[in-house]
Amino acid sequence: LFADAGNFRAFKILIAAEYNGVAMNIPDFKLGGSSKNPAFVAASPAGKVPALRTPKGSLFESNAIARYVARMRQDTGLYGATFFESAEVDQWIDFCSHNIELPATLWFYPVLGYLAENAAQSAKAKADLAKALTILENHLQTRTYLVGDAVTLADITIVTTLVYAFKFVCDPAYRKQFGNVMRWFETCVNQPQ
Repeated sequence: LFADAGNFRAFKILIAAEYNGVAMNIPDFKLGGSSKNPAFVAASPAGKVPALRTPKGSLFESNAIARYVARMRQDTGLYGATFFESAEVDQWIDFCSHNIELPATLWFYPVLGYLAENAAQSAKAKADLAKALTILENHLQTRTYLVGDAVTLADITIVTTLVYAFKFVCDPAYRKQFGNVMRWFETCVNQPQ
């Protein structure tokens, strides 16, 4: 798996691998320096991380890689216990991509120095993330996990997308309005995997 250290998009892949008992070889890699590595270039035509080299070929895009790893073992339930649940897992992964990841990154990237500070953009991102978290809040009102009765790739994907937002920009007052989300988040991040 080619990924720079601390890449939140790689976290979901690595956690899914832990749940499924899949060993990941992670070479020492830094985007920019190591990205000229021919093996990385072959694995990631867009030059983005993460990228995965497998015996069958290479995969790029973090959600595709995470889905691949989660589907490697059906007995763990990471992709749901039924055909319908697997569609629910997909719906939450897509929801995360469209409704959580963009506002979260637009809000915390300036804090990490990846984007220039823009107060209007940060305010919109904060509001947009709150809208998405409200949907999660309502869904989790009567559930421990997003799909079924155990952690799935849906939970892993959204938790790993929220981890830096919760760490760097979502202060306690902001998080307090999402009690169900915080209960679910704490439950997920405290799993041994």
